[in-house]
Amino acid sequence: MTLVNRENAEHAQLPHLEGLAWFAGLDALALGQLTREARPLSFKAEEKIFLHGQPCRDCLLVCSGELQGLRYTPEGDEKIFGHIRPGAFAALPSIFAQPQLHWHTIRASTPGRGWLFSDRCLRRFCQTQPEFALRVISNSAWLLHHHTEQIDWLTSSTAEQRLAEYVLRFGRPRNANPVRLPLSWMHVATKLGIRAETVSRILSKWQRKGLILRDRSGLHILNIASLEGMVDAHRRI
Repeated sequence: MTLVNRENAEHAQLPHLEGLAWFAGLDALALGQLTREARPLSFKAEEKIFLHGQPCRDCLLVCSGELQGLRYTPEGDEKIFGHIRPGAFAALPSIFAQPQLHWHTIRASTPGRGWLFSDRCLRRFCQTQPEFALRVISNSAWLLHHHTEQIDWLTSSTAEQRLAEYVLRFGRPRNANPVRLPLSWMHVATKLGIRAETVSRILSKWQRKGLILRDRSGLHILNIASLEGMVDAHRRI
């Protein structure tokens, strides 16, 4: 990753903070001070921005590109916890956590750019701009609710239900087009707490029953109603 010279920030196509939803309607003088302290950053695909367990002294507001939050199993397999897209912060809750450590390794999926904020300047900004502090709290509450629902779903569903829900939610099947999942099947298995061979067995079962078709172009959903029927609508995340 590269810290961009401030005079080149406009050339790097980084938006001004006042134009971003997080900072909409906030005091112009306070935003000016925050802008002076923020550091423009660019990153390449596969670069690691933050490392799990290291002290959290900065967080990143993503302006372009996409990142992943992940951890590693004792065997070295990756567990993907989520995707961070433009308009979202990476590592924002960790700034306010005790101990103040990064909860995930943050790795770039694509090239991109963003604004890097120190813990010191963000804490001070929250103290002077309560509206921004409320936005941070609201975002953290949403994340807590999402992960609570996710844990409840993972602990009360079968492997087949979890896989069906994931394909429907992230694949977004449309007509005869193949679904486009953000993760490999190996990563999907780890994320859902399923063995890789179990995922393969379920997919083979669905294909035999005519629910899906797998070919060189990807995974096609042939009977979306059957997959939806496997998923309890009240447990969708």
